Amino acid sequence: MTRRATLAVLILILAFGCKRKPSTPPDVVVRVGDRMITLGDFKRYLERNAGAELAQMQPEVASAMLDQYVEEVILSEHAATHGIEVPADAIAAAVRNEAGATVIEKRDEMRRQKLIASVSAEVPDASEEQVREYYERHLNDFRSGEEVRVRQILVRDEALANQIVAGLRKGGSFEDLSLQHSLAPNSKKGGDIGYISRGDLPKMFEDEIFALKAGAVSNVIKTDNSFHIFKVDDRRAPGAIELGAAAPVIRSRLREDAIRERIAQLVGRTRKDLVLGVLTRRLPFNYSGTLPRQTE
Repeated sequence: MTRRATLAVLILILAFGCKRKPSTPPDVVVRVGDRMITLGDFKRYLERNAGAELAQMQPEVASAMLDQYVEEVILSEHAATHGIEVPADAIAAAVRNEAGATVIEKRDEMRRQKLIASVSAEVPDASEEQVREYYERHLNDFRSGEEVRVRQILVRDEALANQIVAGLRKGGSFEDLSLQHSLAPNSKKGGDIGYISRGDLPKMFEDEIFALKAGAVSNVIKTDNSFHIFKVDDRRAPGAIELGAAAPVIRSRLREDAIRERIAQLVGRTRKDLVLGVLTRRLPFNYSGTLPRQTE
């Protein structure tokens, strides 16, 4: 009888043990269906996509990045469950060509790319009426302020800066002097910055630049440890961009908006079908994102 009782107890223990929910590994911080995301996975994602470490981020930024990461995982899982797969040899080749990438990361990325390409192919081009309506609703987006085309010379020595300005006043070539003396990255292009509007450069530069006529050279402008010289090549008056010129930009915007909307709808539907949750107590920051929270 004692042996039978012991056997019965063992059977009950095994039965209840089989029904008990398996524990989540201690390094897991998010569940996405059957998939588990670890804190290490998230840190790798930040380093590869934001070029930053988690410890350097504010909690709000880290929360937004975690939401973005989980959204990408959801898209990858949706692609897999809807028959979108990537050949193993293509994944392996991608991993070999990108140092530090893992098979899972590249598989997920390539699944998403195929899914987004499929969604994009279903989005029709905007009609002429849609383009016109967008243009009329966003007229301020197609008005340009005054613009000037500017060149720059940057040096560290004040005497040299004054010497360069003197040479320019006597008809010297700004492009040649930039090539010879400027420490700016655009020195090999004659110091060309391109067209700028107000707000593109620090105000101390703008006030000097926008006061110049086309062809004129600025005085030496001193900053903490540098000396700057500017030349205005051309000035463009404020004006409106006509519908014909704006149409390609508008079509591109409308298409991108439509694709984003379809992807957002897809993510929303997929989220409803998945057991999804953030194990907030395991995160080293105060999570404030939009994903459901879960207890241990």
